[in-house]
Amino acid sequence: MDEFKFLNPKKMKHPKNGMTLEYLDKQSAIAALIVSVDDKKGYLVKQFRPGLMGESLEVVAGLIDPGEVPIDTLYREVAEEAGYYKEDYDIIYEEKQALAISPGYTAEKLSCYILRLKNDDIKQKELDLDEGEDLTGKWYDLEEALELSCDFKTHFLIRLFQLIQKNR
Repeated sequence: MDEFKFLNPKKMKHPKNGMTLEYLDKQSAIAALIVSVDDKKGYLVKQFRPGLMGESLEVVAGLIDPGEVPIDTLYREVAEEAGYYKEDYDIIYEEKQALAISPGYTAEKLSCYILRLKNDDIKQKELDLDEGEDLTGKWYDLEEALELSCDFKTHFLIRLFQLIQKNR
């Protein structure tokens, strides 16, 4: 089997019953919903995903590099995939701890953020995508995004944002 770049299949013995367990040892990641100043739109990216065998509409996200802390990954990924820099937005929500994606399947954890642009005059800069990364992004009405996306992290962050807005 070819070497995997991002996935590392592993086996271990269950600590109590000795059963063999399989899982993926995978890098953790960040996910960020970027909302407009008026809180009505979110910046989402569309990209091909092999698990769907097609394109997926998602919030900005990316892997945390070895030795990197989640907040630095946030700044890097938002700049790369959305063209916004930390001086362009406020972090209005940050998950207290990284969340397990699928604890029976993978070691990956996700650090979640919600960002709001500081004003309407913020100009999006040129994207700085990683080699081989092929994505496009644009602003979507949040309800429209929920209809168009089947991505869990995207639904989670939009619904969380809506709940925060409702309880403000």
